[in-house]
Amino acid sequence: MLGVFAAVAALCGALAPWSGLPLVVAVCWGCYDGFVVRHDGAPGWQAGPDLRTLALFGAIALLARLLAGPVERAAGRRAAVARAAVEANPLFRADDRRRARLRRSRVRLMAVSVGLGLAVALAVQARDAAEAAVARRQGHPVTATTLADAVPPPATRLAARGGGATVQSVPAAWEYPAGVRHTGRVVVFRRQAAGTRVTVWVDDAGRPAVVPASAPDRVASAVLVGVSASAVLALLCALASWAAGHRLDRRASRAWAEDWARVEPYWSGRRRNEDAPGGR
Repeated sequence: MLGVFAAVAALCGALAPWSGLPLVVAVCWGCYDGFVVRHDGAPGWQAGPDLRTLALFGAIALLARLLAGPVERAAGRRAAVARAAVEANPLFRADDRRRARLRRSRVRLMAVSVGLGLAVALAVQARDAAEAAVARRQGHPVTATTLADAVPPPATRLAARGGGATVQSVPAAWEYPAGVRHTGRVVVFRRQAAGTRVTVWVDDAGRPAVVPASAPDRVASAVLVGVSASAVLALLCALASWAAGHRLDRRASRAWAEDWARVEPYWSGRRRNEDAPGGR
């Protein structure tokens, strides 16, 4: 798993701008050390942060960014020549160059958001798999028998429209260890008759225990969290890009206004008329 997160750090580090490298390293290391690494069933950071892994991810991301520079320049040589021709225009200002660089960085930031979302999804899947393994080691599946019918509650307006719950909690009995009877409540579908047999998970003492999450449930949870993390990061990047663009626009507007205030009297002839003999 360390190699997978190192690969994600390298990919995101190659795509991220220099200012985004700390975020890439922090997310990859936090996901790995906080969710994947386990010490006695607890997250790794509770036993002390693994600074060696942090240094490893930082070195990998930095090396990937350094190597990506020459590759990008070689691959985008024609585009760089076209940009140089545009920037040679005397009307092309430093703010215009920054604005063009900001537009190019938006796609890179979105790709980084997807990569960091993948890191979060892998971390969640690894954590859920570890917790499911612990639940399987500490729990035991047994067969319980319901002691009452799953009678639906009195009809309500919501239930009459088909919006009522489809499951219900009923009393049940099971034996674990063999010959030791326990009772409790289990969840079954509505209108199940008494005597229905269902599987429940119990601990060594026969008490109800946590049900291990199935593989499809773990994958669905990881995908949901990963997509949500990518969406949040993409939204933050979009807001930061918008704020930077708005700041550039305001600064460019002020610069244009100042230049026009200097040029307009000569362009309109007003200054020449004022400088002429008898001019006002």
